[in-house]
Amino acid sequence: MHDTGTLTTSQYIERYGHDWTSPDLVRDYVERSDREADQRAEGLEIMAAMVPYEKSAPVRILDIGSGQGSVAAVLLDAYPNAMAVGLDVSDVMMKVAGERMARYGNRFRYHLGDFVDGTLPTDLVGPFDVVVSARAIHHLPTDQKRSLFRAIFNALAPGGGFFNLDMAPPREDLLKVHYRRAGSFMRGEPVGSARTPRPPTPGHYWETVEDQLSYLSGAGFSPVDCFWKRLANALVGGYKQA
Repeated sequence: MHDTGTLTTSQYIERYGHDWTSPDLVRDYVERSDREADQRAEGLEIMAAMVPYEKSAPVRILDIGSGQGSVAAVLLDAYPNAMAVGLDVSDVMMKVAGERMARYGNRFRYHLGDFVDGTLPTDLVGPFDVVVSARAIHHLPTDQKRSLFRAIFNALAPGGGFFNLDMAPPREDLLKVHYRRAGSFMRGEPVGSARTPRPPTPGHYWETVEDQLSYLSGAGFSPVDCFWKRLANALVGGYKQA
């Protein structure tokens, strides 16, 4: 695991996108995520539906960037005999997940580890039948994304699938503005500020749907597709042939 104790706050944010060591900021992030959950609810429902196993199957799930465990919870509810491992770098978030995921007992466990370099922790025991992620992999630059997709492919059991629900902005700047305006409109917020271009956000590396599908194919996944999209929220993924 990367030694986060050697990083300054700005270096930590550049690497991980947010200061996951701050209990206040973690709490604010979790609360905001709860408020925005309806924006991704259908995408998560489709994620669960695209899992290539029967509902009764004892599937083994890896949730990358698990955070408070929201995505793992959707899968565990849909597959009552499944178990999930939540991989995340934040011990503060692990405490939040410990409370929220307690109802699943030994069906869920947290694994404190790093994936931002594009690798999975060596002490993470696979293979997994399903790998999922939501709003986490955009913190990796392109080369690390490609590397992580290859690592995920290698960690999957034959016949398994990988599903990533994340931001996937369009290439055209004008369409980005229209997306932001539409998002503000649907949230009941003033839309005027949405027309102002946004400066780059440290630790955030947005990739289009087309680019992500290319990285998935390059990692060995086949077939690959965008299974759901709502403005800049997209569910992409693929399968590992049996």
